[in-house]
Amino acid sequence: MSIGADEDRLQATDLRPETDDDDAHRPRSNIQDVAEELLSGVYGTFLLEQAALINFSEIEFLEQESFMDVAGGKRKAMDLVVRVGLKDGSEEFILVHTEFQARRDPDFAKRMYEYFSQLYLRYGKPIVPIVVFTDDAKWRKPVADTFDIRLGEEVYMHFKYHLIKLKHFDYRQFLESDNPLAFALMAKMDYKPSQRVRLKADFLRWILGIPIDPARRSLLVDFVETYVALNRKEEVEFDNFVQKPEYKEVEKMVTTYEKRGIEKGIEKGREEGMLDAKRETLAHLLEKRFGGLKKSSINKIQRVRSTKRLDSLILGVLDAESIEQLGL
Repeated sequence: MSIGADEDRLQATDLRPETDDDDAHRPRSNIQDVAEELLSGVYGTFLLEQAALINFSEIEFLEQESFMDVAGGKRKAMDLVVRVGLKDGSEEFILVHTEFQARRDPDFAKRMYEYFSQLYLRYGKPIVPIVVFTDDAKWRKPVADTFDIRLGEEVYMHFKYHLIKLKHFDYRQFLESDNPLAFALMAKMDYKPSQRVRLKADFLRWILGIPIDPARRSLLVDFVETYVALNRKEEVEFDNFVQKPEYKEVEKMVTTYEKRGIEKGIEKGREEGMLDAKRETLAHLLEKRFGGLKKSSINKIQRVRSTKRLDSLILGVLDAESIEQLGL
């Protein structure tokens, strides 16, 4: 089922750089912390029929699901898999598998089928597969939302998933929505570049006007801040724009976020300064004990991100018989 992805719009496809989707050890985002908000929001905005059946008040987040792609020789990781119940209690639980894709991939249907098959073999329960495409391109050709295994005219297996292409929606369709997440998702929908500054202010104003708790509001604001990033010229225009009386709350919020950002930057700077100092100490001790350092050893030292690990290496220099013994 393709939602918003069947429009053949003739516009340049400025796709984002390819990301490493095959890394099963990639760090988790904060998605798992807001799974209930995110899933109920996506369903409540785009999949109303399914939303009426699923109980989103009890979500169990499954540890990152992955499987070995034998043909490709890589382990593939899934973005988000949760267990949810049905409102009528007809199933003990079902799985909702959601992928967030930042680039167009013409072979994504096959990958979703592979994920689906692995999950079904593992759990043997109904699975609802969804992909939310967040890239900014307007596709000339839609990505398939079905995958078939066939021989000639005979179809032996037919698989489909829900494909949601945010950029193919006009944000104005959702202005009357009572779903809080809709205002954040508008940030990735279709509007003119010249509207970016005003709409960012409007998105934030609408979100601030929703009667929800601070944690949920912060999530939605972060979404807009992430996906409607302004350049320097636009930032100046934005700062001037929110001086208007109707954007008073937005101006207050921006000031608060800027203050938090500065504080986080200072704290990060302190942490980085400590790491740099310990790296320099380690390199100095190694050179003094073993002579010159190879470039590969220097690179390994620079990749150490833990002060405890650096402390351990510094102490280890005293007893080590070689740099290699330290794993450097």
